[in-house]
Amino acid sequence: MKSKVLILAFLLVAFSIVVRAQNTYKCRVVDGYTDEPLAGAVIRMTIDKKVSVITDINGNFSVKANNQAINKGIDITYIGYTKIHVDLVNGMTYRLSPSSTTINDVVVTATESRGLTSSSKIEKHAMDHLQPSSFADILELLPGGMAKDPVLNTSNTISIREVPIASGNYDTSSLGTSFVIDGAPISTNANMQFMDGAWETKTTGRDYTNAGVDMRSISTDDIQNVEIVRGIPSVEYGDLTSGLVKIKRRKGGNDISARFKADMDSKLFYLAKGFTLEPRHMSLNISADYLDSKADPRNILETYKRITLSARLNKQWISEKSNVEAGLNLDYGGSFDDDKVDPELNYGGVDKYASKYNRYSLNASLDYKNRKLKSIIKSASALVSVSYEKDLLDRTRLVQLSRETPAATTTGNGESDAILISPYTYTANQKVDGRPFSMYAKVGTTLRFPIRNVSNELKLGADWQMDKNYGDGQIFNQLNPLYPGLSVRPRKYSAVPASHILSEYAEENTVINIGKNKLEIQAGIRASTMLNLSRGYALHNKYYLDPRVNIGWTFPSVSVMGRKMTIQLAGGYGQHTKMPTMDQLYPEPVYMDLIELNYYHAVKDYRRIYLQTYVVDPTNADLRAARNNKWEIRGDVNFAGNRLSVTYFREDMKSGFRYTPIYNSYSFKSYDASSIDANTITGAPDVSTLPYTALTELRSYTMTTNGSRTYKQGIEYTLSTIRFPVINTRLTVNGAWFKTEYRNSQPIMEMPSKVIGGETLQYAGIYKDDDGYIREMVNTNFTFDTDIPKLKLGFSLSAQCLWMTASQNMGKENIPTQYMDRYGVIRDYTEEDKTDTYLQYLVRTYNSSLYDRQTVPFCMNVNLKATKKLMGDKLTIALFVNKLLDYNPDYVRNNYTIRRQVTPYFGLEMNVKI
Repeated sequence: MKSKVLILAFLLVAFSIVVRAQNTYKCRVVDGYTDEPLAGAVIRMTIDKKVSVITDINGNFSVKANNQAINKGIDITYIGYTKIHVDLVNGMTYRLSPSSTTINDVVVTATESRGLTSSSKIEKHAMDHLQPSSFADILELLPGGMAKDPVLNTSNTISIREVPIASGNYDTSSLGTSFVIDGAPISTNANMQFMDGAWETKTTGRDYTNAGVDMRSISTDDIQNVEIVRGIPSVEYGDLTSGLVKIKRRKGGNDISARFKADMDSKLFYLAKGFTLEPRHMSLNISADYLDSKADPRNILETYKRITLSARLNKQWISEKSNVEAGLNLDYGGSFDDDKVDPELNYGGVDKYASKYNRYSLNASLDYKNRKLKSIIKSASALVSVSYEKDLLDRTRLVQLSRETPAATTTGNGESDAILISPYTYTANQKVDGRPFSMYAKVGTTLRFPIRNVSNELKLGADWQMDKNYGDGQIFNQLNPLYPGLSVRPRKYSAVPASHILSEYAEENTVINIGKNKLEIQAGIRASTMLNLSRGYALHNKYYLDPRVNIGWTFPSVSVMGRKMTIQLAGGYGQHTKMPTMDQLYPEPVYMDLIELNYYHAVKDYRRIYLQTYVVDPTNADLRAARNNKWEIRGDVNFAGNRLSVTYFREDMKSGFRYTPIYNSYSFKSYDASSIDANTITGAPDVSTLPYTALTELRSYTMTTNGSRTYKQGIEYTLSTIRFPVINTRLTVNGAWFKTEYRNSQPIMEMPSKVIGGETLQYAGIYKDDDGYIREMVNTNFTFDTDIPKLKLGFSLSAQCLWMTASQNMGKENIPTQYMDRYGVIRDYTEEDKTDTYLQYLVRTYNSSLYDRQTVPFCMNVNLKATKKLMGDKLTIALFVNKLLDYNPDYVRNNYTIRRQVTPYFGLEMNVKI
């Protein structure tokens, strides 16, 4: 009996040892400062160095170990990070200390991503130190960025890797920058908020239709971190050409946060509260933000206001088999741009302008992470986002006519009597009611295929974007129009068909350790198409394929002067596609109102204006998506905690959207009323009894085409040092050389304003080139940031040097390749036409000085930012002064001395956390 008991006990012990030997430990390796997962980190068992595993894309690894191996621990190594020896604990997250930083160090500048593509990561500390009022202020931290005084009385659109130009023909760059907040993109495809017929700066200066996201509307206080991808993004993100802005907002916490900021132009108030139920893994964050800005503090009549409200609920379910996280965000954003002219200068204060923007959004997400090692499905996610806007433009002005003016009321082709505007002086009002609705849905999964010494993941997914505008559109009294003499008609936006974009993507992410080298590959393809289009469109059933690839090679660390140095080389190529907006696909009809008879009589009832109206559809059925080709190469050197990153890039977008003039021939009659005796007539003249002359003229309208080319090239660089001992100061040097070329990529029609024999020249030349501009700049920012923990004081001095800016007009083709005559016939332009009585004027002439390169020499501004913590870190006082010191010398151009001067811009803020 005893022997049986001993045998049974022996078997139980042996079984226990076997079971323990088969225990699986699942852990994670991340950056000790940013918590960024480290893919490709090597984990070796101390008891047997030959037994090793590597982390996957998310920094996860699993290893089987027995008690003996557990007691000896593991070694974790990663190129560019300090090696650590730790105990093996199931579920543990191991944090490695990067050689360029130390854990818990405060970084107040943007950090270059350690990924395969060039991107800037901006953490909460950096934004707090920057003290922004809107998202536009954050762009100062990008390579090539500089501090600018906020201009909040007009739209703020983004520019990435370019020297921007003030022309709506090249807005595709900002339109093609995608803003993604908590996984959901902000869509502006249904934005049609422009004042039809407007010609004045007061109204047109506030129009950013088809120009992308207005960054004024994005509050920064809830943001936890931002990643701005300047290079080739993952194929997971689409409907973009120029860049990607990924915004992640704060989750969790139990504190109350308040912020008050005041600067020379604005005041900002922010209040937030976090609730966390730790046992239930649930959190709720609510916040409110109010910004009040004046373009000039002395002018209380022109203001901009913003209100944002946010509630974000997050819930997690954690088990041994899986982690599930659900999120629900409810947001409101409102901005109000009011402008009223001084009553003493404006006929009783009639003239006014107002713009109101209200956006409501709901974002629901569900993320699943599988912790089973043998499962092919690693993770899955689903997201649905809905937004609704209620926007209103309201313009009122006093109109004073000097002659009889017809009201534009006819909506069909043909001849008709015009209704005369009466009285000559009246108050006109025009509104634009826009109600864009957007829905976004996305599903995705990550698959893994375990291969020894290879981290391998495959991303698969699809997304769908729907946009529709339910607004009433242009609303005005046609008999008392805001802009008389212009042929515009009211149009309901709700009649415009909805826009649907469907996309699918697949991407492979691989990390391979080759000896002590590391090879990383990200390669994928995205397919996109527009739905709900009629067969007449070139985009009907057309798929665009966007291949993108990024490759990186990290060399093993070497010892230089007794210190480690690591070098990484990376490069990428990608195609990017931006679909047209609703306004570009469905423009409003153009009305050509040609006056055939304009008879004036002292008796009002005897007056008559007779029109020939043509209704033109400016829809460009051949409109395609805008496509941008990018490639870049990057070098990253990490030496003894100092890091240098240099990127060279080229981007070429030949199919950007622009408004192109289109000329056509239109026939009408010119009635001769000279035979009418004004003293004997008893009514308005009868056109059927009047002699007339048949005329044909060229008239133009604009059409959206793919006729803009934006060619970018440049070098971006960032150098970040360790904190120098004793003074505890870090030096960050970043800057860029940008050269951007803007020009038309399709032939352009132009009609010279030449009068011969009392008649306007009725020929339009067709030219290869119409406009071309070169913009260039070189800048470097030197930032010294000092952290004094004992005093709880941090401050930075930045010297922002603009070494050179240059502008130049590119040469134009002065001789047309073809021309159109008054009858709409297109002919080739020959050598003999240069001496023709009329056609010779189609040869354009320009002063050679137009093409001279204009250069602005060196200038420098010194900026100061400081923060001080008080009351046990519950109160933080911060201030900033831009252009505290400056060097802007005069320079000479064309024998004229140009003087430059700047005005400091400063502000102060207070943050409270309880």
